[in-house]
Amino acid sequence: MSQLYFPSLSPDKQTGDGPATLAELQGALCGLLCMNSMANRTNWYQNLFEDFHPGEDEKQDLVHLFDDTIQALNSLDFNFQMELPGDNVPLASRLSAMADWCQGLVYGLGTSGMSNETELSDDCQEFVTDVIKISQVSFEGIEDNEDEQANFEELVEYLRMGLFLLYGEMQPVDPTQSDEPEH
Repeated sequence: MSQLYFPSLSPDKQTGDGPATLAELQGALCGLLCMNSMANRTNWYQNLFEDFHPGEDEKQDLVHLFDDTIQALNSLDFNFQMELPGDNVPLASRLSAMADWCQGLVYGLGTSGMSNETELSDDCQEFVTDVIKISQVSFEGIEDNEDEQANFEELVEYLRMGLFLLYGEMQPVDPTQSDEPEH
């Protein structure tokens, strides 16, 4: 998890339908970028959340989150990292953050224009369906053992790779926009 800090995401500052966690905020950003990779890096969150009013000090971190996310999504190294708590946090909390991230992704996709009519490959349709299911799961009472930790890591990897698949399908590289000069 990054060192970004958004005081406006604290429970006592929640005013409505804005994001509740950093994981949800990043998930929503990923949904937005899947639908619109040309989103404005300085006010992207305004396209998603009417009730999110970051402080001036947070706006720089929002630009940083945008820059890191778009760069990772376009990386050939697939080095995107979800904003989830670290290994030292109880598994139930990490799973809850994953559900928040999934909820954010679904919200970002929907708010940015994805609908039931959006044409997706079978793999992407399955991924979006899985994300919706994960966003609705309650992880209360889950045991914090090695098997469950391994399952969590596999799920994180599935979500990461599924995001790359979806992003690649929704924002394909245009071969006519080559950096190479034409002869």
